[in-house]
Amino acid sequence: MNSLELLEQQLAYEQETHRHTQSLLEKESLLLDQSNKQLRHLNEQLVQQIKTQEGQRQTSENRYRQLVESVRDIIFKISPEGYFTFVNSRMVDCLGYTQSELVGWHFINLVLPNYRVELISFYQTMIRTGQSDTYIEFPVRAKDGHTVWIGQTVGLVDDDQHIPELVAVARDITKRKHAEDDFLTTQARLASLITNLHTGVLVEDENRTIILVNQLYCDLFGITQAPEVLVGLAFVPVAVPAPSLFTDAMPFRQQMDEAVNKQCAVINEVISLADGRMLTWTYIPIWLDGHYRGHLWQYTDITEKYRSDERIRKSDEKYRGIMNSMELGLLEVDNNQTILRAYERCCNMLGYTEDELVGKNAANLLVPPEFRQVVNGQQGQRRQGNAGSYELPLIRKDGSRIWVLISGVPITNEQGVIVGSMGIHYDLSERKRLEEELYLAKQIAEEVRYTEKQFLANMSHEIRTPLNAIIGFSTMMETTLLDAQQQEFAGFIRTAGKNLLIIVNDILDISKIEAGMLSLESIPFSIHLLADSIRTMLHSMAADKNLHLVVETDSTLPSAVLGDPTRLTQILVNLLSNAIKFTKQGGVTMRIEKQAETDGVVQVRFSVQDTGIGMAADVLPYIFERFRQASDFTTRHYGGTGLGLNIVKSLTELQGGWVTVSSTPGEGSCLTVQIPYKVAPQQIEPVADESVAPSSTDTGDITILVVEDNIMNQKLALQVLKHLGYSAQVAENGQQALEKLQETNFDLVLMDIQMPVMDGYTTTRHIRNTLRSAVPIIAMTAHALASEREQCLQAGMNDFIPKPFQIEELQRIIRKYAPNSGLTALPEKPIKKWVEPASSFSFETLLHAVDDDREFAIELLDLFMVQTPAQVQAIRQALEQNNLATIGGIIHTQKASFKVFGLTELVRLGQLVEASIAANIAMAEVIPLVNRYMQTLDVELAVIRSHV
Repeated sequence: MNSLELLEQQLAYEQETHRHTQSLLEKESLLLDQSNKQLRHLNEQLVQQIKTQEGQRQTSENRYRQLVESVRDIIFKISPEGYFTFVNSRMVDCLGYTQSELVGWHFINLVLPNYRVELISFYQTMIRTGQSDTYIEFPVRAKDGHTVWIGQTVGLVDDDQHIPELVAVARDITKRKHAEDDFLTTQARLASLITNLHTGVLVEDENRTIILVNQLYCDLFGITQAPEVLVGLAFVPVAVPAPSLFTDAMPFRQQMDEAVNKQCAVINEVISLADGRMLTWTYIPIWLDGHYRGHLWQYTDITEKYRSDERIRKSDEKYRGIMNSMELGLLEVDNNQTILRAYERCCNMLGYTEDELVGKNAANLLVPPEFRQVVNGQQGQRRQGNAGSYELPLIRKDGSRIWVLISGVPITNEQGVIVGSMGIHYDLSERKRLEEELYLAKQIAEEVRYTEKQFLANMSHEIRTPLNAIIGFSTMMETTLLDAQQQEFAGFIRTAGKNLLIIVNDILDISKIEAGMLSLESIPFSIHLLADSIRTMLHSMAADKNLHLVVETDSTLPSAVLGDPTRLTQILVNLLSNAIKFTKQGGVTMRIEKQAETDGVVQVRFSVQDTGIGMAADVLPYIFERFRQASDFTTRHYGGTGLGLNIVKSLTELQGGWVTVSSTPGEGSCLTVQIPYKVAPQQIEPVADESVAPSSTDTGDITILVVEDNIMNQKLALQVLKHLGYSAQVAENGQQALEKLQETNFDLVLMDIQMPVMDGYTTTRHIRNTLRSAVPIIAMTAHALASEREQCLQAGMNDFIPKPFQIEELQRIIRKYAPNSGLTALPEKPIKKWVEPASSFSFETLLHAVDDDREFAIELLDLFMVQTPAQVQAIRQALEQNNLATIGGIIHTQKASFKVFGLTELVRLGQLVEASIAANIAMAEVIPLVNRYMQTLDVELAVIRSHV
C-alpha cells in the first residue's frame, strides 16, 4: 500500500474521530449548559441564602453589640501580641480614652510600671497552658493621670482562623481597693496598738474563741505559747489566768463569770497577785448592730503606781502630822475660792469640820467684808503663778475673830495649768496680843535705852574731859624743865591717865559691840607700815622693862590690803601690851605671815609670843571671857579689867577671823589671830613720821580757832597748838565763835560739841549756811557714841577727833586740812564688811527629826526646795514695798522648818528680825538684818540643793 492510501486512511480515521469528538462535545455542551443552568440556579439560591444569613448575622451582631454595650462591665479583646482589638463604651467612660485611641494600642501602656512584669507573665502563662478563664486585679492609668484598679476575668478564645484571642470582662474596683486599704491599715494599726499596749489584752468572739491576744497578756499570766498560736483556740482551756497566781482566786473567777453571763462592762477592778503584784482588770462586751459579737479582756500592772500611791498616802499622813505639830492650818481652794480641802489643824483653828468647809466660798464664809479686797488681790497673784504672804483676820464659826498669817502658793495640774491655791495659816492671835504688850514694853525700853545712851554720852564726856586735861598737861609738863622727881611724877600722872583712858575705852567698846554699833572700815592700808608703826609705838614700853621687842613681817604679803587698820591696830596693841606687861625678862616677838591667797583674798596670821609668866591649861578655855584673868594674883599684881582679850576676840570675829591661845606656866604664851583681807588694787605710799615736835615747815601763818567751854581744855589746846607752832584763839561757846569768824579769817576750827549758849552742831550749821564759810571744822568731843562721827559729818564738819586726843593725831588732822598742805578731805563713810557664813545644814539632823526615814527626809528636801524660793521671792517683794509685817510673817513661818533642818544660824537671825519688827525699830535698821538673813539663806539653799 502506498503512501497515499495510508494518508487517506489516516485522514478518514481522523475525520471519524472528529465526528465522534464533535458528537461528544455536543453532548458535553448540552450537559454543560444544563449544569450552568443548575449552577446559576444554585448560585441564585446561594446568594439568597447568603443575603438571608448576612441579615441574620447582622441582627445577631447588633444584638451582641447592644448586649455588650448595655452591661456595666468593661469588655475588651486583646490579640496574642497584646494589642486591643475591641473595647466597649464602659471602658471608654472608665479610662477617658476614645475607642479609636484604644483599639490597636498595646495594653501594657495602660498598666502601672510596677505591675507590668507580673501581668505579662500572667497572660503568657494563660496562653501557654490554655487555661479557659482566670481572674486578676491590677491598677491602670486613666487618660487624666489618676489610677483605676481593674478586677478582670479573662478567657482564651479562637477566631475563624483559629487564632487565639484574650477576651476580658472587668470592673472598676477602685473604691473597693481603697476601702480594703483603709480596712487593712486600720486593722494593722489596731493590731500594732494592742500588741504594743502596756496592758495585757485578749479578745474573744461570741463562741469564746480567741481572735486577738498580745504578748503582755501572756507575760502577765505566765502563758508560754506565742500570741499567734493562741488565735483560733478556745479561751478557757489555754488562756484563763491560773488560780495559783492570785492571793484569792475564787472571788475573781466569780466576777469574771458574772461579767460574761451578764455581758455588762467592768472597769478597772483591782486584784492582787500572790507574788505581790497589783493588777486592774476590765471586761468590755462587743456589740454590732445590737448583736453580741464577743468581748475584750484588759489587764494592767499597777504595782509601781500602787506602791507610789501608798508612799504618797503615808507621806501625806506624815505631812499632815508635821503640819499639825507645827500648828499650821492648810486650806486648798480652786480659782473661784471654793474650798476643796481643809486639814485638821485648820478646822480646829476655825471651829468648823471639814465637811462644813468643803464646797463653801472661803472669802464669803471666813473673811470680814472690809478685808475681802485684800483676798481678791492675793487671789489674782495666785492666778499669775506668784506666791505671797499676808496677815488677815478670819471669822470663826462662833463669830469670834482670829488673826492669821497666810502664806499662799498656786497649785498646778499635770499640764502646768493653775487650778487653785493652797494657803498655810498660822494663828497670830497670841502674837498680836504679845505685840501690844511688846509695844508698851518697847516704849519703856526705848526710854530706858535713850536714858542709857544719854548716860553713856554724858559719862564719856565727864570722864574724858578731865582725862584730856590730865594726859595733855602731863605730856606738856614733861617737855618743860623739871627735876628728876618732878619728871617722875609727871610720868606717873600721864601713865595713870592713859591707863584710865584704856579702861574707859574698853568699857565703851564692849558696849558698842554688844549693841551692834561698832562699824568696820574697808580702806586700803599696808600691813608692813602698820607693823612698823606699832613696833615704834611700843618700843619704849618694852625698853623700860629691858625686854627685846621683835616684829617679823612676811615679805610675800601684799603691799596693800582692804580692811580696818584702826581695829587691827587695837587688836595687836592689846596683844603686845599684854605680852609686855606679863613678861619680866626675855622679850616679845610678833610674827606676821601669809597663810594662803585665793580669789583676791589673803589669810594673814598674827602670832604674839612672849617669855612671860604663862597660864595654866585649865584657864585657857575661859581666857577670852569678859572680866576673866588667869588668877586673882594676876589681877592684884598686874592690874587690868579683864576686857582686853574679850575685845580682841570680838573684833577679830567681826572681821571674819579667829583667835587661839597656847601657854605653858613659867615659859610664856602665844596668842594667834588670823584675819582674811581682800588684796587692795592700789599701792600704799610710805607715810612721813608725824611726831609731836614742832613742824619744820612754817606754821606761824596758820591761825586756828578753838571753840571750847572747859577752861582746862582751853588752856591745854592753846598750849599744845603753841608747842606745835600754830597761833590760836579761844571762843567759849558757839555764839562767840560766830562773832570771831566774822571778825577774823581762821584757817581751821577745832569745835567742841557740848557747850552752853550754842552747841557745836548748831554753830557749824550757822557757819555753813549763814556765814557761807568753807573753813575746815574738826569736831573735838568726849562723847562715846558710834553715831557721833556721822552726826558731825551731817552737820557740815570735815572730820572728827575724840577726847582725850593724842598730840600725834591732832598734828595729823591739822596737817591734813591746813591750807598750805594742798590737801582736801571729804568725809569718809565707814563700810561694814560682811563675811559669808558657813552652812549649818546637816542631813543627819534632818534624818533624826523624821525618825531616820530617809525617803521622807528626801521628800522634805524636795518640798523645801519647791517652797523656799517662792518665799524668798515674796520677802524680796516685801522689801521693795517696805512691808515689814509680811517679812516677819514669812520668817516666822519658816522658823519651824528651819529648826527641823538644823539651820541654827537662820533661826537665830530670824528671831532677831522678828524681835526688831515687833519692837517697831526703824526700817533702815531692820533691812541690814533682813539682808543678812537672805544671804545666809542663799548659802543654805546652795548646800541643800547639792544634797537634793
